[in-house]
Amino acid sequence: MNVVLSAIAAKNVHKTLAPWYLKSIIDITMPGTNVIVMDSNINEQAFDIANDILSASPGVVGFSCYIWNINIVMSVCAIIKAASPECKIILGGPEVWFETDINQFPHVDFITSGPGDTAFGAFVMSVQKKEAIPRAIGKSPFNICFDLLLSPFTDAYFDSFKGDKKLPIENMLIYYESSRGCPFDCSYCLSSAIKNVDELQLERVFKELTLLISKGAKCIKFVDRTFNANKKRAYAILEFIHALDTDCTFHFEVAADLFDAPTLALIEKMPPERVQFEIGIQSVNPKTLAKIDRKTNIESALANIQKLVGFNNCHIHVDLIAGLPYETLESFKQGINRVIEARPQMLQLGFLKMLKGTTIRNRAEKLGYQYSPIAPYEVLSTKSMSTEDLRHLKKVEAVIERFYNTGIYAHTVHYATQNMFHDAYSFFDALARYCEHKNLRIAPKAAYTLLYEFLCSETKKQKPLQATHVADLLRKQESDAENTEALPPHHDAITHHIKLDCFTYNASNVLPDAIDYHRDKEAERNFCRSSAEGYKNIRIEYFSFDDATRTFIYDVKDPISGAFKVLF
Repeated sequence: MNVVLSAIAAKNVHKTLAPWYLKSIIDITMPGTNVIVMDSNINEQAFDIANDILSASPGVVGFSCYIWNINIVMSVCAIIKAASPECKIILGGPEVWFETDINQFPHVDFITSGPGDTAFGAFVMSVQKKEAIPRAIGKSPFNICFDLLLSPFTDAYFDSFKGDKKLPIENMLIYYESSRGCPFDCSYCLSSAIKNVDELQLERVFKELTLLISKGAKCIKFVDRTFNANKKRAYAILEFIHALDTDCTFHFEVAADLFDAPTLALIEKMPPERVQFEIGIQSVNPKTLAKIDRKTNIESALANIQKLVGFNNCHIHVDLIAGLPYETLESFKQGINRVIEARPQMLQLGFLKMLKGTTIRNRAEKLGYQYSPIAPYEVLSTKSMSTEDLRHLKKVEAVIERFYNTGIYAHTVHYATQNMFHDAYSFFDALARYCEHKNLRIAPKAAYTLLYEFLCSETKKQKPLQATHVADLLRKQESDAENTEALPPHHDAITHHIKLDCFTYNASNVLPDAIDYHRDKEAERNFCRSSAEGYKNIRIEYFSFDDATRTFIYDVKDPISGAFKVLF
């Protein structure tokens, strides 16, 4: 009998892990069963995914269900049942773990409630024996210790990267799971429903990571809910990763306040891009954190984020969640400001998802929540944040994504937030209002022009720039600390920083047409002829604002900031 496990990922570069665990179990326990894992993603058509599955003539089809794929999974199930009524369909995964009524899924035969490691095998065996199987929701007959599960990284797993229409392993984001569960009880998180933490033995972790690297993996994402909850274990894994001879990057979700001094010292020694961290701050409002049962030392977390950023060897991604209990627009602004002060490479401004099975969803009515009934169940309004507030934060999110997270406007954004606006949120808020009816999916030159025009329009509202501010920004020494003589208005400083960003982060000419350039091609030729390093791709540009000539070397790029090398 053919069994198809459909892995519908969020993106084509994501390698779903769950079906490979299930396949490894069936391959050993039922050797006569042909288990086929079919990779696809939510950007494909449901009809095409269903046709691919049906082409294997399956007796059983299994789906791993999440908030990002449940809608397309339901469409695929409907098509499969219409074309092949005798085919049995089983669902698993966190999106269906807490379902109680199978009749809400008319095209499905069975749903596993909770981990499906043994439930899936039992279901397949029943189908093989041609037993009568009532449509139902059921749990695994017994749970297997996580460390006793067979490794999903089999020959078949690595063979799945081969083929003309498939991405090679080096171009994929490889998921790795070294632990299951989470020791914390955050009320908005599904992991809080799994009370205990089950860990793989370190020896197995090291062996599997070594195997993945030997097969060509370039980016491995640990899906452990809080990687450094067990500090000693996290240190051991990081120590192993530090010693590897590889250019692979390892991604971890961590709690920043749990980093101790030895771990920070180890991270500081990492080669550039060896590790990157996704850090959930979520809120800086103490009342909010208490209400969602989140035990976070915010001051320690932000201080450690600043330290990690200062190492300049790892990418730092920080999360905030809009719509949590007691969070107001004003308190959320403070969250944005405090995170930006730490200067991570990325700030993800997310919106609360009322996930099935979570404490916060169960208390939604009491808490005064309105949320979408359709996955991903995003919050629409709360007692303390209106629909209009959340809609505006969506616009703020868009400009943060374009003008902060890309990193290529760093000098200008930092200048504006420090000198033209009261704080970072005020800058993003004003920019969001300016861009409200503008397309942000534009080429870099158009985006630089948009930012330049926005800031120029703001100069009419701003006071002249003071000399002491310029000294700090341009790294000059002020001989007279009392000098407050007004320099040219912000307009000249804006022009300077836009120009600096354009040449620091882009090898091509993306300078807005309104800004003049002063390139010295003769100096460039002389520089290249005399360069001991063999630099060939350079630009020498004069900046009138600080009366400085800069040499931009496009042969050398910082892997963390994305900035090209600049010589004065």
